[in-house]
Amino acid sequence: MNPGVRHTGDTVPLDQLYHGADPIEWCGATVYPMYTEALPVGTTAVRLRALSVLAPTEVTGLGLGLSVHGGHVHLNGRSLPGVDIWYEALAEGIDISVTADRPNALFTLTPVWVAGSGKHQSWTGNYGMVVDLRPDGASTLWCSTGPGTPDFNELVVELTTGPAHPAGPGTAANTAPPPDTTPPRPATQSVGSALHDLGTAMRERGQHDSARLLWTQAARAGHSGAAYDLGVLLLEAGERGAAEQWWREAAQADPRAAAALGALAEQR
Repeated sequence: MNPGVRHTGDTVPLDQLYHGADPIEWCGATVYPMYTEALPVGTTAVRLRALSVLAPTEVTGLGLGLSVHGGHVHLNGRSLPGVDIWYEALAEGIDISVTADRPNALFTLTPVWVAGSGKHQSWTGNYGMVVDLRPDGASTLWCSTGPGTPDFNELVVELTTGPAHPAGPGTAANTAPPPDTTPPRPATQSVGSALHDLGTAMRERGQHDSARLLWTQAARAGHSGAAYDLGVLLLEAGERGAAEQWWREAAQADPRAAAALGALAEQR
């Protein structure tokens, strides 16, 4: 944390805690101001597909800003240093062709949004990403926009990179990639822990819907503590059957879940 930044109210906005592209630790999770990946010399397809969106009420547009350093983006016959990709395109899945003009080129992704004044915004407020580097080579980007409190469920995007489709220079490559028939692999345990911690932070802030989504993702990633906490939240909401299901998932690894199942059995 920057020692020159002082807390005002509950928390300091995330944008005041970043130092360049370096991540910060927030509520037990590693949060990045941007996603960065090196590019091989030549042309690469950057494939992006939205997995879910839960935009705040005040946000009317949501997406990712892609910038290329040491290269350019091919779009509609033009070469651009970057482009904003909005949710409507991400929902369908999109390929963006980027070219590295020199060694050590790279591309970056960061959340962009429209709120309030209607202007495109980024790099301000509680924006950031939690990055899940999956075993299958893809990445999942959990994105928070700037307005309101940090919520990394606002936009969840799958990212893959690979050889670009054959196309002449300056040709747009914005078609969706072919459907992926590979069975999804579980997220890493470290990411499950990060999502669990973020869910706990959301629960403490009274954002139960966000906590439920984060804990569900963490539980699906195999985090037994998240499965237990999710069960507690579901039981409080009157969803006894769903709570019992998650506690059964967690019972072998978390004694609290086993005890909760016993208590349910006694109530019957």
